[in-house]
Amino acid sequence: MEELSDDWDRQYEAGRWHFLNDIKEAARYGILSAWLGQTGTTRAVLDVGCGEAILYHYLKSSGLQRYCGVDLSEIALGNANVAEECVQLVQSDLESFNVKTADKFSAIVFNEVLYFCEEPELQLNRYAKFLEDNGVIAISMYTPAREKSGANRSIQKVWSETDKSDHWKVLDDLELKSCSKNVGWKLRLVRPVR
Repeated sequence: MEELSDDWDRQYEAGRWHFLNDIKEAARYGILSAWLGQTGTTRAVLDVGCGEAILYHYLKSSGLQRYCGVDLSEIALGNANVAEECVQLVQSDLESFNVKTADKFSAIVFNEVLYFCEEPELQLNRYAKFLEDNGVIAISMYTPAREKSGANRSIQKVWSETDKSDHWKVLDDLELKSCSKNVGWKLRLVRPVR
């Protein structure tokens, strides 16, 4: 994990991920925060792969009482610019992160991170155990133009898993395209069936 963490730290130091604060990313963050607002799940949010905790700033005025951001990069977490008491930032990869049994979240957000693990569908199911009853999981994944890319294979795994109606209820499913950036994303909001 340390070698991977060092690589992410170098990328953040070099400014590789500063574009996530750009106005051209605002629509995606806006959709994620609107979904949580509409489902009444902004109270306790776990943001996996939070980077510099950009999503926190979209959520803080919507009834957020507890925010836990998880990221592999210590530099990103240090750049998060949040000092509020309700915020906890944890350096960890998504596959080894765990919560205390009593800690549950009203929402979990996987924002551009699930393609960094071998079996994203298994992680999705593991994280579902960290949800309160009626909690939701919001997923955003960049869609490369190359159909056979690793990212697109990860999307297929996650979408295939969440299409299982006996395990998941899909609350919303959309594709977003930025004409100015010439990139697209797939976003999905799901609730585990219990």
